[in-house]
Amino acid sequence: MDHLKYLEEPELRKPTWVGAFIGWLDAQEGASRSIRYLVKQLQAKRFVEIDPEEFYDFTAVRPNAYNDDHGQRVIRWPTNELFYWFNPETETDFIFFLGTEPSLKWRTYIETMMSVIDRYGVETVVTLGSLADAVPHTRDSLISGNANKDEIKDRLGGLRLMGSGYQGPVGITSVFADACTKRGLDCLSLWGHAPHYVQRRPNDKVVKALVSRLNQMLGLTVPLEEVEERARTFETEVTKAISSSVEVSAYVKRLERQFDNAIEQGGELPNPEAVVDDLEAFLRQERSEGDQFSAN
Repeated sequence: MDHLKYLEEPELRKPTWVGAFIGWLDAQEGASRSIRYLVKQLQAKRFVEIDPEEFYDFTAVRPNAYNDDHGQRVIRWPTNELFYWFNPETETDFIFFLGTEPSLKWRTYIETMMSVIDRYGVETVVTLGSLADAVPHTRDSLISGNANKDEIKDRLGGLRLMGSGYQGPVGITSVFADACTKRGLDCLSLWGHAPHYVQRRPNDKVVKALVSRLNQMLGLTVPLEEVEERARTFETEVTKAISSSVEVSAYVKRLERQFDNAIEQGGELPNPEAVVDDLEAFLRQERSEGDQFSAN
């Protein structure tokens, strides 16, 4: 069964693939919003869709109902869309992908995507992700990266490299990257680090950082003014929201010191897997000290 719906069949010149998945590794929508921003700013054109029928458990990933501009009721299904953009500055065009992590048939889903990559002769794939980390919202978002080949790691331009020693459950981004590696493609990943204590989304500071890095790495000139304004609004609103809690405000100050020291000295940030326990322990300590002060 052909799961692809071609709306257009453009002639592309050795396109670079840049994509992200909505789902597990899209903390505060940092990765997915980055693709949407690129598509909007570059006016990229949608040309392929993946039929969702075979790949989703619709009781877990439910379609959404909304009213369109004409007041008509519309059902929106989980989407997987590809957009193209003719790059006027170079001889390499771009394919932008935004998908929803599937519930079912991951291998078939990956092969479906690979058929597009093969058809258009993609040689370089860049995946975007966003993860919750022990970082303060008051600093520029940290970006880390990785590459599947030693000879292309210099394209990451001095970014902190993500370790490859992780063992455990993975998301569709890792499965996709593995498939790209087995096909011999150059595969790079960029990860935005979002403050784990923030519930508000989207986080446009992560979007700004990811798009800025893509501009540098891929020679793009995507305007940043719009996302910079939204990033400032995000920081202002989060600061206001936590100002009512002395405990959380103190915790953020602590993260700021750790972050600044790590950047200045080239050290490591706290392990993301321990951040929740760290926050809980800190809050317990603050409450205990406050109780002792009240008793005195």
